[in-house]
Amino acid sequence: MPARFVAKNPALAPLFAAVGFAIAGSGWFAFNVLKNDPVVVLNKQGEQDPWNQVKQHQNTKLYSPNSGFWQERVGVPDPRAAFLSSDSSSASQRAKDKVNEIKARGVGNREH
Repeated sequence: MPARFVAKNPALAPLFAAVGFAIAGSGWFAFNVLKNDPVVVLNKQGEQDPWNQVKQHQNTKLYSPNSGFWQERVGVPDPRAAFLSSDSSSASQRAKDKVNEIKARGVGNREH
């Protein structure tokens, strides 16, 4: 049916081709973003913050005209390393212990 319609109206063939190309391109782009973007999280059981796993030299862009920038960053230390802890449960426990220690000393309850 659509082929017969295009055969009767050949001037519309470029329009159908352009719309078909746009639909295919938008589908590919949506799939690419869902698959490769570190900000999009579809897996609720896996890593909940994959954006913290992006390396300094890893390009997450669809297109990067300055690709040399990423190669120059190989070996650069991660500035987030000071904030990321490999054992966050022990860090939170140490913080709770420190709070309890301060409360036990009564630092906030000074009477003169």
